Amino acid sequence: MLHQQEVQCVYTTQQDLVLSMELQGLTQSFLCYAGGSHRHGNLHCRPNLLKGRLCSRLLTVGKMNNMSPEVALHRISPELRPLLCSVVRNGRVGLDSTNCLRVTDLKTGCTSLTPGPCCDRFKLHIPYAGETLKWDIIFNARYPELPPDFIFGEDAEFLPEPSELPHLVHWDAGNPECLLQLVKELIQQYHHYQCLRLRESSRLLFEYDSLLEDPNYGRNMEIYAGCKNSWVSSCLWIFPYFIFLFIVCLFTKPIWLLLSKDTALDPGEDVALLSVSFEDAEATQVFPKLYLSPSIEHALGGSSALHIPAFPSGGCLIDYVPQVCQLLTNKVQYVIQGYHKRREYIAAFLSHFGTGVVEYDAEGFTKLTLLLMWKDFCFLVHVDLPLYFPRDQPTLTFQSVYHFTNSGQLYSQVQKSYPYSPRWDGNEMAKRAKAYFKSFIPQFQEGAFANGKL
Repeated sequence: MLHQQEVQCVYTTQQDLVLSMELQGLTQSFLCYAGGSHRHGNLHCRPNLLKGRLCSRLLTVGKMNNMSPEVALHRISPELRPLLCSVVRNGRVGLDSTNCLRVTDLKTGCTSLTPGPCCDRFKLHIPYAGETLKWDIIFNARYPELPPDFIFGEDAEFLPEPSELPHLVHWDAGNPECLLQLVKELIQQYHHYQCLRLRESSRLLFEYDSLLEDPNYGRNMEIYAGCKNSWVSSCLWIFPYFIFLFIVCLFTKPIWLLLSKDTALDPGEDVALLSVSFEDAEATQVFPKLYLSPSIEHALGGSSALHIPAFPSGGCLIDYVPQVCQLLTNKVQYVIQGYHKRREYIAAFLSHFGTGVVEYDAEGFTKLTLLLMWKDFCFLVHVDLPLYFPRDQPTLTFQSVYHFTNSGQLYSQVQKSYPYSPRWDGNEMAKRAKAYFKSFIPQFQEGAFANGKL
């Protein structure tokens, strides 16, 4: 049972919310909780009744879309800051772990006389099924122990079940993880809400249910059914349906990936995400797209190295998705095989050339440099091993240590055509390379003296 003072506080907060929503042109669903009790419903702004009113308690601090997380945290009310710290620093939710939760549009509901920082409401950007959900989260800086209200953007029909939100029912403002856990619970509810919307299309429901029954994909899907257009029949949609799949079975952290991991390039996990867009409810136009985390994309040779097949006319996801998985699995296995072959190749060169090895790539085994001498003529040989070695032939760059070009660079010649077979083992390749060096050096030396400068 709420005390009268608590009830008045809740009423004032709702009144502020109605006015602020009218000013922003919002008419959305919301959840309002206070003092351990809860209720939910729809707020509908009535312009005729609210016209001319001013909301002096809601002061816009500014739209800060490009604000860094740390700057945003310093504008939040100190009592609420620990909750936001966990969200912006540890906020990885859903399947796409390469994107973090993001906070923008910081505002305050305090009066202009309240000393700052006092921001207590903001917009939370949530990556979901290839889209970005934008939810408004509204605290009360004067009563920081109370749970927040939520406005769910364009999803006016999304009304979460309170009993499924334990971190809201048992809100603990002293727990820094409470808000983040609540957001995760809401996303689970949102996923369930989107799945229910698929029932409006028997074809899409069939596609979803078929994948749901497969243990490889059932728990690794996000569904986004777009937004209804209020100006057309309820069976039409202005946005396509998306089925977002997290292909988790492919990447088991092979050694080549662990050694070449670049945390600056990819701060998240190594993932592959398949997005399938249905442009209509009957699935006559289907557009698949594969998203790879930066480190995976780099390891496979860039975005142009992998082309997934088009979705076949009249096809089904339960048949198409395994094809994409197999294609990606084969690509990964091929790259792993190349890693082991490159390591074997460099080990053979270390054995054959010994102290002539200046340096080599001991992680990815992609480069090797030799310092050799022929009849008192010293030269370098740079060996670049391609990603898809041994299918693709290594590139040899001969470089004189004496001669320079007009631009001040060491004189060099690149050789891409020389005796080579991908069927040779590393030892045979090293032997053949040594024989080629002996035959090519006189020609290279002559070119260095003729075209280079001492």
